Parts: sequence; structure tokens; C-alpha cells
Amino acid sequence: MYQVGIFTLSDSTKRKIRIEEGMTLQDELEKAGITESDIFQMQLVIQDNKI
Repeated sequence: MYQVGIFTLSDSTKRKIRIEEGMTLQDELEKAGITESDIFQMQLVIQDNKI
């Protein structure tokens, strides 16, 4: 299992990144290429490796 961060931005677009252990919010934002002021909503989703 792994975690995915889904960021809904102010312009209604979404960015999705895989969260790695030990990442801070700032690390997540840098990986997604966004700033805090761009964010409208944040979600954390747990994904299962099984298909």
C-alpha cells in the first residue's frame, strides 16, 4: 500500500503525487510544482498495490 496526495487547485485543476515516507508538506508541494496559495483542497488517499 502507498499514499497519494491529491491537490485541487484554485483554478479547479488537480495534481496527484505519490507520498513517500518522511515527506513534509513543503516536500509534497515542491514535488507537485505548486505553492500553498494555489491549493483549494487537499486529500490523502491510500492505494492498494493489487489490481
